[in-house]
Amino acid sequence: MVRTHRRGFTLIELLVVIAIIAVLIALLLPAVQAAREAARRAQCVNNLKQIGIALHNYHSSHDSMPWGDGPDEWNQWSSAALLLPYIEQSSLHNAINFSYGLQNWNLPYNTTTHRTQISSLLCPSDIDRLTNADAHSNYSGNAGTAPATFYDWDNTGAFDGLFTWSGNPPKGGSYKKTQTVAGFRDIIDGTSNTAAFSEKVKGIGTYSTERVADALRPPAVYALISKPTGADLLNPQTVYNQCKSLNPASPGTPQNQNSLYPNGALWYNGCPSNSRYNHVMTPNTWSCTYNGRWGDMGGAVTATSRHPGVATVLFADGSVKAIKSSINPATWWALGTRAGGEVVSADAY
Repeated sequence: MVRTHRRGFTLIELLVVIAIIAVLIALLLPAVQAAREAARRAQCVNNLKQIGIALHNYHSSHDSMPWGDGPDEWNQWSSAALLLPYIEQSSLHNAINFSYGLQNWNLPYNTTTHRTQISSLLCPSDIDRLTNADAHSNYSGNAGTAPATFYDWDNTGAFDGLFTWSGNPPKGGSYKKTQTVAGFRDIIDGTSNTAAFSEKVKGIGTYSTERVADALRPPAVYALISKPTGADLLNPQTVYNQCKSLNPASPGTPQNQNSLYPNGALWYNGCPSNSRYNHVMTPNTWSCTYNGRWGDMGGAVTATSRHPGVATVLFADGSVKAIKSSINPATWWALGTRAGGEVVSADAY
């Protein structure tokens, strides 16, 4: 009988095999991560498309789009709250007590509504660092391009977007309420050239927590800037220049700790940090605001996302487009106005 002897792998051969497997994993991992991000981004696009359908159905019923921030006495329901019946959330909408009253949105009998998370209001590419009990959101309505467009207490006619405040200041104020809701008839620039909703990355902590430095890019914190005056309340250039020179992610940069809420902390609330943004800073830069809290907040509340190099934007015609972070500021400003008269080429963004 002839006895055969099988030779095993040598140490060198084993190390070579391990090295080949490691190289293959290194090559495949980015592809797997890219595929996952593509799926997450597709879900985000679909969420915005559903909001677009809801906006058009709401307009068909009311001949206007919803307000961006509810009326007086802190009855500050967001546009998302008004759109609930049109995104298959009629039961949740019916559970809301919309009656006029002091801090109505924060009354105990609305707690169930506050804490009900609507999955279509979350972008799966973002992480959640919020710690408040209420449900969150990644999507915000376009208030316009003017730094004062959120709450125009200076009577400048700053509202040039689609979602503004529908209220009045406290008694004794000199504010003269102008247009508070917009309709398709007001979009002179064309619905395909006017942004309606965009992503905004969620913030950090809770609404009782002071702002902290944010190491992620784009950062979710707000740098503090001085309030512009006169024509600069309408012109984004001055605030853009001031904000561009700052870095809110740096621990040494003054932060607006009175902006009331971190981004997206309360899906149902119409404050800019929660459910509105404007077209002052280009996508995925950072936000810079003046003054504090809700009553006179303005500046730049910026469209941001975790998608590499782009922010996903819903336009008033219902289309969804990925807007590059490198978009020319003037083009971005033009997309934020509903009747600015700008001429924007489709290949510009």
